[in-house]
This record gives sequence, C-alpha cells and structure tokens, in this order.
Amino acid sequence: MSIAKAISTGISRAVGSSKLLLWLWLVNFAVALPVAWVMSESLRNSIGASLVQEKLRSGFDMGWFGEFQASAKGVETTFTPTVLGAGAFYNNLEGWFGGELFKGFPGLVGLGILYALLWAFMLGGILDRFWKPEGRFVLSHFLGNGGKYFFRFVRLAVLSGALYYVVYLFAGWLLRGIETWTRDVTVEQTVFLYVLAAAALVVFLLCFVNVVFDYAKIATVVESRRSMLLAAIRGLGFVLSNPGKTFGLYFGLGLLGVLLLALYAWVAPGAAESTSVGVLVAFAVGQAYLMAKLVLRLSFFGGEMAIYDFVAHPAGVASSESGA
Repeated sequence: MSIAKAISTGISRAVGSSKLLLWLWLVNFAVALPVAWVMSESLRNSIGASLVQEKLRSGFDMGWFGEFQASAKGVETTFTPTVLGAGAFYNNLEGWFGGELFKGFPGLVGLGILYALLWAFMLGGILDRFWKPEGRFVLSHFLGNGGKYFFRFVRLAVLSGALYYVVYLFAGWLLRGIETWTRDVTVEQTVFLYVLAAAALVVFLLCFVNVVFDYAKIATVVESRRSMLLAAIRGLGFVLSNPGKTFGLYFGLGLLGVLLLALYAWVAPGAAESTSVGVLVAFAVGQAYLMAKLVLRLSFFGGEMAIYDFVAHPAGVASSESGA
C-alpha cells in the first residue's frame, strides 16, 4: 500500500462516516458550550451599552482588553486576542511543544482532561468502525465498543503521558545546554540554527510517541489485546518496521492540516463582525473548520488502520476491498 493510497483510504473512510462525524461534532459542541456561555455572559457584562461597544465594531480595542484582563477571574483570564481565527490553534501548538498545556486555568485544564477521557471513550468505537468500514453506523454498537476499550486506552494514555514527560524533560535539558554551549558564540544565525535543530528534534520525538501509541491503540482493537504494555511494544515495533509508510501517512496528512489551517486563517472573519449576519457567518465558518478538522483527525485513524491491516493481514484487506 502506497502512502497516497493510505491517505486517500483514510480520507474516504472519514468522509464516508457522516453519522459518526455528526455525532463527534455534537459532542465537541456540547463540551464547548458551557465555557462559551460563561465567557459570552462575562463579555456582555463588561461591554454592555458602553462606548467600548462602538469601538469594538471597528476592531479589537486593546484599551478595553487591558481593563477586562485586570479584573478577569477564572475562565475569563483565558480570553486573549489570539482566540480569534487561527490564533487558537497556534496557542495550542505552542502549549503542546512547550509542555504547558497543564499550566493554564485549572478549570479549563480540567475540562481538557474530561474531553480527553471522553475522546478515549469514543476512540474504541471509531477504530472498530474503521476496522469494519462496510457496516452501517449504529450508535449503541459504537458506544458499546467505546466502553469495551475505554480503560485500556486510559492505561495507554498514562504510558504515553510518561513518555511525553520524558521528552519535555529532555527538551528542557537540551535548550539549557544550547544556551550554555553557545554562550561565547557571536554569530546570531549559528545560535538560531542550533535552537531550530533542537526544536525540530523535540517535535519529531513528540510525533514519534504519538504515532507509536496510535498503532498501539489499533493493535488493541484489531488483536483484542488486554496488556497495554505489550500493545505499546507492538506499536513501537510496527512503526520501526514500517517507518516509510507510518511517517509518510502521518506527515502527509499533517501537511494537509497545515494547508487547511492556512485556508481558515485566510477566510476566517476577524473581530469586527457586528451584524447578525456577520456573526452567523463567522460561526458557520468556525464550525466548518471544526468539521474539517474532525475529518482530518478521523483520516489519520482510517489511514493508519488501513496500513496496519494491509501489513498484518494483506489477504484480509484484499478480500474486504473486493467485497466493497
């Protein structure tokens, strides 16, 4: 199976699962709604019918923002200009790279952990769906598989979390070392290249852990594994045995994600939308981007499942494709 074939298979499985996509969108919407409601009420009370309202119609008012942040409490402290458009993605990416995802507002961190547990619950149903893509989506069957694999995936999350922590410790040691080693270097470009190489290495290690545990989850479902340590070892062995296919798919779909983000950054409305139609358009564009991200996320699992099934059970793949 070529990388292009795996990517196209993953995308077709994701796009073809319309009911699954709708269910995942509803779950995301339900998780985000309470925080969005609290934030909207806080902003409404802060802006009210003041003259600031008129200024915000023409753009973001940093004067008002400074006053808002000075009195902000709880989830209000997470509101920054970067939540608009593609800025939220860059915030999350920076937090993921720097290991600071758990250093924000505790309530939001708790919500993130809850969402991660919810996703771990749904992942069993998602992987089972892509392992047997010919059947129709049945919510009760989907939820049943979610419950079946939930605690196994939580154990995998603990294992992967420990490895992420090791990578972050290594990153801190490496960056501190570069600062020490280049203390007497007078060429700024040289220091920049050292830091860039270190950042690339850290990102690769984080991605490596991600890919390994993706295939560990797939092995858990396909082979009904109960030992998550052995599943993790199986995922590691599979990635090391098939580096071209596994990383080709991962970075190929990652490139599509970058292009999707660039498109969203180009078309996303800014902060100056003040009419009802403008607000609705901004909401629709944001939700369309969220749906596209869900398609991309499912494409990763669909493509990885196709590669795993092709390598481990080539005869089974051939028969399933001929039957489809």
